[in-house]
Amino acid sequence: MGSVSRLVAWSVGLLLAVGCGPAPVPVSEPTTSEAVAGAGAPSNEVEPTRSATTLPVTLPSTTTIPVATAVPSTTTIPVATTVPSTTSPSTTTTGPAAPIEADRLLRNPTALEPLRVMVIGDSVTYEIQPGLTAALQHTGLVVSANRTQMGFGLSQWPIFHWWEVWEPFLEEVRPEAVVIQTGIWDVQPVYGGERRLPRPEDPDWEAQYTFLVEVALDVLTADGAHVYWLTMLPSPVVGQPERLNRLLADLAGDDDRMSLVDLTPVFTDTEGRYVQHVDRHGAVWPVRKVDGVHICREGAEVAAEVAAAAILADAGLDPVAGWQEDPWRWDPLYEVDPCDDPVPLD
Repeated sequence: MGSVSRLVAWSVGLLLAVGCGPAPVPVSEPTTSEAVAGAGAPSNEVEPTRSATTLPVTLPSTTTIPVATAVPSTTTIPVATTVPSTTSPSTTTTGPAAPIEADRLLRNPTALEPLRVMVIGDSVTYEIQPGLTAALQHTGLVVSANRTQMGFGLSQWPIFHWWEVWEPFLEEVRPEAVVIQTGIWDVQPVYGGERRLPRPEDPDWEAQYTFLVEVALDVLTADGAHVYWLTMLPSPVVGQPERLNRLLADLAGDDDRMSLVDLTPVFTDTEGRYVQHVDRHGAVWPVRKVDGVHICREGAEVAAEVAAAAILADAGLDPVAGWQEDPWRWDPLYEVDPCDDPVPLD
């Protein structure tokens, strides 16, 4: 079955697999004041497709998705606060791309056949991806496509059919690695949160959300891509990020289609507590915006360092110094709820 047919089958199956609620609930767009704090992402994000799908009561907690039986990938990625300086890989390689070695998850790319990466997620991921794209593409051996979406969450599926939205992205990009992040619209209080399924307060939330993650993995890996799932960033309100990240860690430990990239250590202090500022480059830099959810450019840099290092290592590559000063730092998105940077940008 081709990828398009598989996706159509999954989308129909997901809707048929759940029980229907008593009546359709109309969907309305949130106003700025009603939206989740700081969730107003820049306008060049991909807008989610919304529909008036009848809200089901529950997802079947007994549904299971077959998983591969190969040796699970590493679920915790070592955290580095600086990118090691390395010699830039040669860009003169010709001929076909090297095959994937037994101990690698990704092939070793060449300049003629660069590694294809796609980034999906919500508005926080949207703020991470400029730095991540810069870190990956600075090697000259990786191309990265931004397909993040405002308001994305797996449990938003009754009004946002993400498996359908991803279909043209996957066909266009043909990613070998997919970076994804979820959380805000799944477990935190947001406008319209009563329409999501499962809801955080549901007694079987874990089983239901596990089902959604496994469906997402089926869709994203159907043509062989490996998924790098970024943990949800810490929140000033302890509880929900930790809950979601534990679930993802358990799944990554049993499913070799995904690797969990742990961002928590670079956004917490030595005792694991949420922080809004970090000491970097001899100054105190803000990493989170005033809403406590979204991130500043320095936050994007520390997240990108960790995520890029994980992906590049699996392709037999090292980060190449210098990407931190690329033009991405001047992206206007970091001026939304501007951060109080200690060093002005020239």
